Amino acid sequence: MLMPVQETAWEELIRTGQMTPFGTQIPQKQEKKPRKIMLNEASGFEKYLADQAKLSFERKKQATCNKRPARKAPASVTPPAPTQSKNKPNKKAKVLSKKEERLKKHIKKLQKRALQFQGKVGLPKARRPWESDMRPEAEGDSEGEESEYFPTEEEEEEEEDDEVEGVEADLSGDGTDYELKPLPKGRKRQKKVPVQEIDDDFFPSSGEEAEASPIGEGGGGGRKVGRYRDDGDEDYYKQRLSPKMPRTLSLHEITDLLETDDSIEASAIVIQPPENATAPVSDEESGDEEGGTINNLPGSLLHTAAYLIQDGSDAESDSDDPSYAPKDDSPDEVPSTSSVQQPPPSRRRKMTKIVCKWKKADLTVQPVAGRVTAPPNDFFTEMRTPTEILELFLDDEVIELIVKYSNLYADSKGVHLGLTSSEFKCFLGIIFLSGYVSVPRRRMFWEQRTDVHNVLVSAAMRRDRFETIFSNLHVADNADLDPVDKFSKLRPLISKLNERCMKFVPNETYFSFDEFMVPYFGRHGCKQFIRGKPIRFGYKFWCGATCLGYICWFQPYQGKNPNTKHEEYGVGASLVLQFSEALTEAHPGRYHFVFNNFFTSIALLDKLSSMGHQATGTVRKDHIDKVPLESDVALKKKERGTFDYRIDGKGNIVCRWNDNSVVTVASSGAGIHPLCLVSRYSQKLKKKIQVQQPNMIKVYNQFMGGVDRADENIDKYRASIRGKKWYSSPLLFCFELVLQNAWQLHKTYDEKPVDFLEFRRRVVCHYLETHGHPPEPGQKGRPQKRNIDSRYDGINHVIVKQGKQTRCAECHKNTTFRCEKCDVALHVKCSVEYHTE
Repeated sequence: MLMPVQETAWEELIRTGQMTPFGTQIPQKQEKKPRKIMLNEASGFEKYLADQAKLSFERKKQATCNKRPARKAPASVTPPAPTQSKNKPNKKAKVLSKKEERLKKHIKKLQKRALQFQGKVGLPKARRPWESDMRPEAEGDSEGEESEYFPTEEEEEEEEDDEVEGVEADLSGDGTDYELKPLPKGRKRQKKVPVQEIDDDFFPSSGEEAEASPIGEGGGGGRKVGRYRDDGDEDYYKQRLSPKMPRTLSLHEITDLLETDDSIEASAIVIQPPENATAPVSDEESGDEEGGTINNLPGSLLHTAAYLIQDGSDAESDSDDPSYAPKDDSPDEVPSTSSVQQPPPSRRRKMTKIVCKWKKADLTVQPVAGRVTAPPNDFFTEMRTPTEILELFLDDEVIELIVKYSNLYADSKGVHLGLTSSEFKCFLGIIFLSGYVSVPRRRMFWEQRTDVHNVLVSAAMRRDRFETIFSNLHVADNADLDPVDKFSKLRPLISKLNERCMKFVPNETYFSFDEFMVPYFGRHGCKQFIRGKPIRFGYKFWCGATCLGYICWFQPYQGKNPNTKHEEYGVGASLVLQFSEALTEAHPGRYHFVFNNFFTSIALLDKLSSMGHQATGTVRKDHIDKVPLESDVALKKKERGTFDYRIDGKGNIVCRWNDNSVVTVASSGAGIHPLCLVSRYSQKLKKKIQVQQPNMIKVYNQFMGGVDRADENIDKYRASIRGKKWYSSPLLFCFELVLQNAWQLHKTYDEKPVDFLEFRRRVVCHYLETHGHPPEPGQKGRPQKRNIDSRYDGINHVIVKQGKQTRCAECHKNTTFRCEKCDVALHVKCSVEYHTE
């Protein structure tokens, strides 16, 4: 009989995977047993849970016994039915089994909640332990999230009984000593009320908490338990008696509330520091330097907590603002106090939004007359030369100002400059000459080499003298500069030139207003970058000019300036209003201003109309108060020359015209008619066609390009000499501007005008020849450099005799001969060695 082969221990280890056939033992992974969280049996908290479970069982049993006589009382009068008596023992047994099951579930529930309340047992005596259950947990409470438990309805009822009983229990600070009190008889079960989430920073009063959690009304022997946060806590009680804390909102919500509700316009806003207040990098937007509005605030500040405190009193009246009117004449009320220190009430002016009614009609208005009195022409009858016209702007007062502050600045550095008016004019002539005779380095004007040597410049002023004057050139006192004005170093010169440019402005009715860029590639807070412009980097100047390019007013852009007038109209509109006031003050009259969409708005047109002026300009879509015009998309689908227009009740017309692209123009001085025809090239027909054009578009195209023409004239012959200091570029621009204005006057009043280049050359030659200082006799510069390549070419090196003896270029002895081509003294015997490499 065959017997089964018994497996050896070796084979068993190989079969179970604990060892390889070669005898190598395989390390086995230990099985991870489920981690059980058990409480210490000897802990007081475990005893507390067991006693609570026992007390709950006895309480239920006692309640059941108390209810039996009430149910059997009617049975003494009327005997129960036999069917009911038979079912009684079975029902009782069923109830007892349910109680045991509920008791087990309750004990498990208490054990699970032990982890949650274990850290809260050791609370101070002043705080009730049941407050931990009533107060909602914070969102970031990790323990509450891990031990989250959802009881059934039966367990919730038992939990309510336990919590009411927990209120009666007096626990000590360590949570180990406690006293069990029996439940009062006759207590009725409370109604379940859903718990609403409340803010941690908002503490309701006792009355509000009572309303939030009502207690059922009971009959005789019933007991009501009211739970309040200030029960047994003096701090909560004092806080409830003080005025209510302001509700915590975000700054974005408060600003929306202020915009929609005018009744709380005088409330104070206390902003808490944002989360990234101490971060090295903020999320602030770069935007416009003219910031200060709610739209430019960073997101961290908009979403930070803020308090909206309502004091119920009107804001204080601002005596400086004549447009502000208080609601009543009652004295200022004392604002309510709170735990947060209130700032002074904000003075927010109500802005009345005027809704315009637009209708489709043409604008019929008479053109303005322009200047009231014509300018006198007597100062042009005798002055014919370009230099004399230029000195209308650079007169003796302006020259003395430059000379004075340049010498003052040189003295502060310990340099004796000794600059005079005549020497400054010679210096200015060299600056103007560098505009049409440009060299890579300004020192090359004084070199002796024939390719770059300029006899006019070298004979008028020494090179080192020019460098000294240029490095000390100043137009203001550095000890008396306005810290607010970023261009205070140039402000005295700009003010004087503005007066003279406005004084000699030609008799014009139409004036354009635009920006002007001055190139600069250094570092300065006012340097601008404008993409798509011919000059992308540099300083921006706001300029008002005639249609031909005479600049009569200019100001540098320096960002936000507290001295800006008409700031409520915006950056661009305030500049146009400043220019119109300066022009009207110098030459009273009514004018027509033309500008682009950066400046145009309906509010600006209304303001200029109230001053007696007219205006025309392209306008952006968000600056026309939702005029009911055809959309760009719909207008683009129609044929070229189609337009749509609307007019309001104040004399402003807005027209949208389809040309190469759709353009919108607003005007208070030009309408649609008379229509004109313009020539355009059609890509579809491959020929030029006639397109109708509204009159207001024609006015804009005709009178808008004044500043651009001035920019073109200056850029043609801009001075190539530049300094390293930040103010050198705008300072030289001032001199270029007055030279261009002088040429504009020359064209206007001279019968035979010359072009700008010839006008510039005549000024340069006059200044260098009249005010130049030739070098003194005996002063010689460095030896002249010769061309090395022509020295060794062996062509036309002829030795000729000269009238006096000079040093030989080869042996350095006296000789009466020289090389005619190389222009050096040379012996005949030294000629071969000198011309051989």
